[in-house]
Amino acid sequence: MNTLLRPVRAGFTLLEVMVSTAIMVIIVLTVVSIASDTLRVYDRAVADLSTQSEARGALDALENDFSTAMLRADGRCWMEVIVPGSTDVTGVPGVIGNLQASDHPILMLFGAPPDRPRWTPGLGRTALRGDVCAISYRIGQRSPFDSPGEKIQQVYGVYRTLIDSENTFTAALPLILSSTMDVPKSPWNYWSGSQRFINYSMVPTPGYETRALIDASIESPNPCWTMDENNFIASNVVAMNLVFWGTSTLPATAALGSLKDPCARLPRTLRPVVLVGKSDDKSAMAASKGGYLAIYKFADGATDITTAPLRYAPNGTPTIPAPTPNGAGLKVQPYDYFSSRLRIHSDRMYPDALPLKPTSPSWLPYLPYSLKAIEVSLTILTPEGSKELRGLQMLNNNQKVPAAEFKRIVYQHGRNYTRYIRVLSNGG
Repeated sequence: MNTLLRPVRAGFTLLEVMVSTAIMVIIVLTVVSIASDTLRVYDRAVADLSTQSEARGALDALENDFSTAMLRADGRCWMEVIVPGSTDVTGVPGVIGNLQASDHPILMLFGAPPDRPRWTPGLGRTALRGDVCAISYRIGQRSPFDSPGEKIQQVYGVYRTLIDSENTFTAALPLILSSTMDVPKSPWNYWSGSQRFINYSMVPTPGYETRALIDASIESPNPCWTMDENNFIASNVVAMNLVFWGTSTLPATAALGSLKDPCARLPRTLRPVVLVGKSDDKSAMAASKGGYLAIYKFADGATDITTAPLRYAPNGTPTIPAPTPNGAGLKVQPYDYFSSRLRIHSDRMYPDALPLKPTSPSWLPYLPYSLKAIEVSLTILTPEGSKELRGLQMLNNNQKVPAAEFKRIVYQHGRNYTRYIRVLSNGG
């Protein structure tokens, strides 16, 4: 009897199918995870490249201007910082958007930048005489589509304004050179008014224009020249922090009857002067006094004097306050600071509302520091952070968003870049 055998069919068992499916799922998930990580790294690299590009442009410009800054040893103010909202001078613009006042100071100086205007505008141009230009920096807001644009969809950024050398020579420098102890002048006296300058962006042909350089309005449909879109050099900048490094101009030791540095610092010891917010100002002195602070200790070590300044005697011999430092027991404050205004001379600095000419014995009426270097830190949002911020502006129908949301965006999407710049003209 013949028995017919059924052919055996090749196939997979249920267990084999389940195992192979699990392996395939693991492989797919691994590939997806790798691809996701790769895309995340790529997006972060693109964001970092974008912020680095913005930072490099602004920091390079700042380095060119600071390294060629002019600080003449003639007792006059050649560089100045004004904090938005300051009441020490009139006409100061207010705080912009969600920024803190101390994060977007207005910086004014004189220098000879390599990219300064070289030619008069229009046909038949001639070379401009001189090389010293008035320069300013500030942070503002502008529309990415036009200027000034709508109140929403605004991006923060750095504005750098150059006044050509000839108009600087005819208007700005004479004003500074007219400064006296009785009638002091500073760069703010020039920048706060309407001035003549070359506008190479004028249509149909470049020419001269007279316009307010800095005014108190921050939402004007016709912005002042320092907020003109032609001066916009870096976008998504939400903070510009400055630290001024200087050395003491007082000798560590001095003959009887003359001022000396009570901290007996070495001549090249650098000391920072920092811009802080008014709420962070912990000074025990009135804002109108300012001055030079040091911490002393009694000879017996029992008590600290937290504010032991040098004294200024206009009609007599300057004196060192008692108790005097006792060497090993001496302590020094970590930094000096200002919160609304800083006027910088070649050998001294005047913080806030400190007068140049005191009328009675008081604190030493200036910070006895010679500016040697400036440390600039920029905080820049990534494109993703800028997009999220503009989205919140649209939702709130306002260029100012809730403070907590703004802080979160800066914390998550902000990148910080710092550069230490030496002031070569002042021995930095």
